[in-house]
Amino acid sequence: MNRTARGITGLGIGAGTLTIYRRAKAVAKQNTPFRRRWEEHLLTTVEDLNRRAELPLIYVALGDSAAQGLGATRFEDGYVPRVASGLQAATGREVALLNLSLSGGTAASVLGTQIPQLEGLRIGGEPITPDVVTLDIGGNDVGVESLGVGEFGRRMDAIMGHLHGPTFVANIPTFRPLKTELRASQLSAQINRAAADAGAGLIDLEGLSNTLSMWTYMNEYHAGDMFHPNTPWYHRWSQMFMDEICGQFELARIDMNTVPVWRG
Repeated sequence: MNRTARGITGLGIGAGTLTIYRRAKAVAKQNTPFRRRWEEHLLTTVEDLNRRAELPLIYVALGDSAAQGLGATRFEDGYVPRVASGLQAATGREVALLNLSLSGGTAASVLGTQIPQLEGLRIGGEPITPDVVTLDIGGNDVGVESLGVGEFGRRMDAIMGHLHGPTFVANIPTFRPLKTELRASQLSAQINRAAADAGAGLIDLEGLSNTLSMWTYMNEYHAGDMFHPNTPWYHRWSQMFMDEICGQFELARIDMNTVPVWRG
């Protein structure tokens, strides 16, 4: 290979690496603005609820950065705002969304911060009683090496013990082709069991992701950091959540392609 060819090859590798870096950085940059927007939305929604004589349907979202919507093209494209819009379309009721999720969240942070926050919220001096709760958790627990699978299961049981309203829980999409695929599947099995024991609706993201080819899964359903979901993947999540919700509430199925953008 001559010097010119080597230079072109090196330039190509450098440009490709820079593109990957920029795409990953773009997702990371969503963290603070998305979190701030959800924080402000929570405050204004609780204030509004305290002024109401009649309450709307109250939807509480718990979870990690997926519930925050990181990786989506727009803030409104995350699965949580899509589910809020779907609930409004399915029930014909106004929906008040309280998103208590935490980017980087684990089962421990759901127990230690999110559930206590939910239990501390008040409407007219009384605790909030959600009409619907959604939860996605476990993806970050895959990387917590000190956390045993059994202990994760116990934490999931504890979480479910605190959630008394209609609850819908997602397991973990496959970690293929990573070496941690088996551990992710083991944690998903604990989520499946805990949800079944509590009578919660299960959103089988692991099952869906395992039906996809590796090329489709990695290239069509991942954001630029190759970890977070992108808008099309969040859309599929929202359809799965709404299918389960509509089934349990005996509502007509909602086609999420027809649901308008959330205007919370």
